[in-house]
Amino acid sequence: AADIDPTAMNSPKFRLIAVQCLFAVTTFSAMASQHRGLAGPDAMTLEECGPLGCGYSKFGSFKYLVAIFALYFVFTLLAMSAYLLQKVPPAVTEFGCYTLFNVLMFAAFVMCATECNTTIVDPEYPVCKRATGAKAAVAFSFLTWAATCVSMLFTFKEWRDAGYESMPGIPSNFDYMPGRGNAATTQ
Repeated sequence: AADIDPTAMNSPKFRLIAVQCLFAVTTFSAMASQHRGLAGPDAMTLEECGPLGCGYSKFGSFKYLVAIFALYFVFTLLAMSAYLLQKVPPAVTEFGCYTLFNVLMFAAFVMCATECNTTIVDPEYPVCKRATGAKAAVAFSFLTWAATCVSMLFTFKEWRDAGYESMPGIPSNFDYMPGRGNAATTQ
């Protein structure tokens, strides 16, 4: 049986991950619940959807947002479990994961914000005009991305404090590491 560390929940980093988890589940569930109300993605599809509008599944960018944020939700659950079970990964591993998700989430936010503001038929009627779930998902995707940037900052500082150690099993004698200079002249 694994020992659970009850003090882990008092950590600001753990609490930030918990907030990201809530934001991520809100993001993907708000978009996934948008079954109608979207105008588009093109005039022909809009006619197929009828007067109630289209659902998120007609848009590639909205499906991407649902997939990325569902995946990030699972990642945050695993990260919180690791902290509670005292099995925290090395800072460089965490930093790499946050960096990857940061790029993917920012791309999802930009694509969906652009798609929501695109007009199809009427220049005064953007795609998300009647889609409150999609608007909420775009807003929460930005908040999740911003919170992930803060987590990246925390883990970068931890990595720096650990002397920029590499991932387990990978030698740390790279030619250049930030803060170390050229490895060939320091050894």
